Formats: sequence, structure tokens, C-alpha cells
Amino acid sequence: MIKFTCGRSVLAQAVSTASRAVLNRSSMPVLEGLLLHLSRGVLQITGYDMEIGVRCSIAVESSDEGEFVIAAGTLNDILRKLPEGEVVVEVDQSEVTITSGYSVFNILSLDASSYPPVEMKREGFHFSLQQKTVRSLVQQTVFAVSQSDSKPVHTGCLFHLEGEDLEVVGLDGYRLAIRREKLAVPVEETLEFVVPGKTMLELARILNDSEEEVTIWPTRRSVVVETENIILVTRTIEGEFLNYKNALPKEEMLELRFQVKEFLECLDRTSLLISEKQRSPLRLLFQRDELTLTCITPIGSVTDKLILEYPYETLEIGFNNRFLIDAFKNTEAEEVRVFVKSSLSPMVIQPVEDDHFLFLILPVRLRG
Repeated sequence: MIKFTCGRSVLAQAVSTASRAVLNRSSMPVLEGLLLHLSRGVLQITGYDMEIGVRCSIAVESSDEGEFVIAAGTLNDILRKLPEGEVVVEVDQSEVTITSGYSVFNILSLDASSYPPVEMKREGFHFSLQQKTVRSLVQQTVFAVSQSDSKPVHTGCLFHLEGEDLEVVGLDGYRLAIRREKLAVPVEETLEFVVPGKTMLELARILNDSEEEVTIWPTRRSVVVETENIILVTRTIEGEFLNYKNALPKEEMLELRFQVKEFLECLDRTSLLISEKQRSPLRLLFQRDELTLTCITPIGSVTDKLILEYPYETLEIGFNNRFLIDAFKNTEAEEVRVFVKSSLSPMVIQPVEDDHFLFLILPVRLRG
């Protein structure tokens, strides 16, 4: 028999986090559950879908040892509905009893021996960054990864480590996002690995904006990400990643300043007539000290305008509205530098003060 006691909110948070790696439906019923391992007053809760594994560790009151598997969805639902306070969990053979106040649930468990092993080795080369930095690295690149499986390696983000420089890259053939950061300890040899976009999204949800450290342990086939009480392991994606540096414009471009909030509001308004069925390009007409945004669709048209400093010749460029919105939403800045050149050249977006990120969006060829 196994028995432990824990605060409801602590247990609920750990169960919810580990459940991010649990399959809703699987031919292996055990993968729809969480593995709970109890030893020396520490409860480890593991979710695994054969590609991503998440393990949360929390302190509980118990001197028992053992492990069992319980349905993740059921456990999450129970913990969400229980009143705040202590939760007592008892496991007797294949039955789990969960007690809180006057509430008592009796749930069937699965044999832990049928749960597939989850390798979370932390050895060899590793590097550390603050949680808020890793979260920013993820958010400023994952939006640009490919949604098509035609080239699987582009459905993930490339991590490129060289000297003291770290670059994380997402691209899909129409847009490119690069996020740069400095490493505390330079790497001896150049290292690259690709983390699936799905994993990157889960990281963004799991991590917070604190200054606590995250340690990353990359190997050829997997990557382990470790915080104080959470460990995530994911497979890497193999394949040849596009040489993204060749995609960066080489010629001199026109430099502008955009107020992010103001431009996003304008984009939102001019995108109202665009739908999945009516994919019309957004026209950006740059004229003397103003920018006019226009969109014409089968159901109507819309025009909006921004006042900005533009001392160059008139220029009209077409873009996918969603790509513009995604990029500007992820700038994490009030103002950015925007570079344009011609109707067939990409738009490049960078911070005002430095180059810690770079977003590139290819134009849409306009008719008429």
C-alpha cells in the first residue's frame, strides 16, 4: 500500500504540467495515463507520448515508496474540482483512493511496469539560461516554423551554437525568425540541433518569466530541458536545415521606424475582410510620410492609414496579413526598425537598439 498527502494546488499544478505530454487517445492505454513514482517524500509525476516526456517533482508527506499509473484526464478533473486544502492519495493494489474534505474518489490504476521507459539523461555538454530568456527564444521563433510535413526538419526550430553565440531559428519558406542570445560559457565546437515545434510550444507554456535558470542538455537524438522541479525530454528532428543566412538581404535597404501597437491595430482592422476562404493580400503603399494599407476581397474593401517618417520614393508591397501580424505580435517591443527595398524584396524587422532578433517576411506578388 502507498499513501501520501499533499496540498491540492501544488499537486494539481504538477499533474497539469506533466499531462502536457499525455496522449488523449492511444492504442496503448497506459500512455493516456500519468506515471506517479513515490520515494523519500518526493513524488515524481511523468507524462510521455513517445516523443515528448515531462516529469514534475514535488515534495509530499509520506514515508512510502512505490509507483502506479492513473488516467491523466480523470486525475486532472478531480483535482480541479476539489476544495483547497490537503489531498490524501492511497493506492491499494489496483485501486487509488483520493480524499479531500468530505470528497472521496475511488479510481482504478494501471500497472506501472507496462509504462514505457523515459530516458532523461543529463550528462555531457550543457548550457544554462534564465527561464524568461528561454521563453522569449521560443516565442520569437516558433511562430515561423513550417506547418507542412513536406520537409519535416523545418517543422522545428534550429539551435545553432558557435563560440559564445546562440541562434534559434524558425522558418517555413515564406518567413524567417532568428533570435540571438549570448552564452555564459562559449562552446568549444559548433553545435546544431532541431527541436520540434510542438515541443517549443509546450516549453512556452511550461516556463515562466522568472530569472530562475533552465539547463539544456543536447545530444544527437534528444534534448533534455531542466528547471528546478520540471524535466522535459524531446526527440530532435534529423535532416538538413536550410542555410538561413543565405536568405538574408545583402543589398542596402530603406530603414523606417514603426510603433508596434499602432501598426498592429491597423493590421487588425484591415484584416477583418480576410478569411481562410478569401485569402487576399494586404497592400502596403509607402508614400511621403504616410503608409496606406488596403485590402480588396470578394466581399468588399478596406483602407487604413498610418503617419510615419518616409522620405523615399513611393513603394507598394503586398504581404500575407497573418505573417505580418505574427511577426509584430512577437517583437516584444514598443518600437522596431523596419527595412524595405522594392515590391519584390522581403520586409525585415529588427529591434531599435540591437539585433537580438530578426524577422523576415517575403512579399506577395500583386496584380494590377
